Amino acid sequence: MAKHCLIVSPIPSHPPFQGNSARIFRFGRCLQALGYRVHFFYYPLEGLSDRQRRQMSEAWDHFYSIPCDLPNTKRSLGDHYAIDDWYDPRAGELVAELHRRWRYQAVVVNYVWFSAVLEALPNDVLKLIDTHDVFGDRHLRAIEAGMRPEWFYTSIAEEARGLRRADIVVAIQDQEQRYFESLGLARVETIGFIAPERTVPARRREKPAVGYIGSGNPWNVHAFRSLVRALGARPELAERAEFVAAGPICDQVKDDPGPFRLLGILDKVEEFYAAVDIALNPMIGGTGLKIKTLEALAFGKGVLSTRDGFVGIPTTEPAHTLDSVDALCAQLAHVLEFPNRMAALQVATREVFRRYQRRAVEAFVNIFGTTPVSGS
Repeated sequence: MAKHCLIVSPIPSHPPFQGNSARIFRFGRCLQALGYRVHFFYYPLEGLSDRQRRQMSEAWDHFYSIPCDLPNTKRSLGDHYAIDDWYDPRAGELVAELHRRWRYQAVVVNYVWFSAVLEALPNDVLKLIDTHDVFGDRHLRAIEAGMRPEWFYTSIAEEARGLRRADIVVAIQDQEQRYFESLGLARVETIGFIAPERTVPARRREKPAVGYIGSGNPWNVHAFRSLVRALGARPELAERAEFVAAGPICDQVKDDPGPFRLLGILDKVEEFYAAVDIALNPMIGGTGLKIKTLEALAFGKGVLSTRDGFVGIPTTEPAHTLDSVDALCAQLAHVLEFPNRMAALQVATREVFRRYQRRAVEAFVNIFGTTPVSGS
C-alpha cells in the first residue's frame, strides 16, 4: 500500500535557489526516496508563474495551489504579528478535503506562521512543523543588528502557541532545538539540510574565482554590503581573483556590487559552483541554518565563513568560523597567496560535509522510516 505525505508550504519548492526553497525541495525528495507519494500544496505567497507550476507538478506526485490573498500587512498585536496573521483559512479547508481523500500518514507544514492548517486535521495523522527559523522576537534581533524588521515576526508566546499544534517540531539546527525545547514542547527533533555530494568540472582559468550566492533577504544584503566594504580596504584581492555573485541578492546590491560581477538568477545552481573555486559566507548574526554554506560544502568548494555562517554545522577548520568579515578577507588573502591552502580547504570541506550528512540522514530516518537513497 502506497504511503502518502502532504507538504504544505507558503514558499515554492522551485526554483530551489533560495535557502528555504532548497530546504523544502530536499525534504520532499528525501520523502520520495523513502517511498512516500509526496503531495505538495503551495500557498503562493511569493507568486506562481507558469514555469513554477510546471516544475512543481513534475517534481511532486501531486501538486495543489489556491489563489493568495496575503500577506496581511496589519500587525494585529501592535508591534508584532499574531501567529495566524499570515494564515488563510481556505488552506485548512483544502487540506482537510485532501486528507479525507488520501489519508495521509504525515503532514509537514513549513513555517510556524502557517501552522493553523494542522488544526483542520484529525489526530490520526502525524503532524509536523518544519520551522526553518525562530520567529519569536525576530524583529528585536533585526533591530539589534541595525536593520529594519521585515517579513514575519511574532512574540515568543505566539510562536509557542503555533508550535504546540504539531506532534513533532523540526528544528533546522541544534541551537534552535534547545530553544524550542525550552518552550516546553512535547517533541523537538533536529533535521539538517540533506543533499547529495556534488561535483562540477574543474575550472581552468588564470585567476581563481571567489563567489557569493544568496537570496535578497535583509540579513544577506547586510552581510554582502559589509563584505564589499571590507574588500574595498584590500583592493589587491580584486587583482588576484575574479569575484562573482549570483541569486536574487543581485537585484538588491546592483547599486554597489564592489568587485563582484553579478550573474543574477541562474537556471541551475551548478552553474554558480562550476564558476567558482572559493565560496564565501560573510553572515553577520541571523538565525536558522545557512543553506548556502551546506551547498558550497556539497560541491566540495573551499569555504570561508564567519562563525555565524556555520552555526549548526560542526567543523574544526578555523577558516569556517572566522570572527568577523575583516578576518574573512584576511583569510582570503592568505588562501590566494598560498594555493596549497585552497587544496587543504577543499579536503576539509568534504570531511565536514560527509560527517554532517550522516547525522542529518539518521535524524530523518528516525522520524520517517527507511534510509533515503544516496544521491536522490
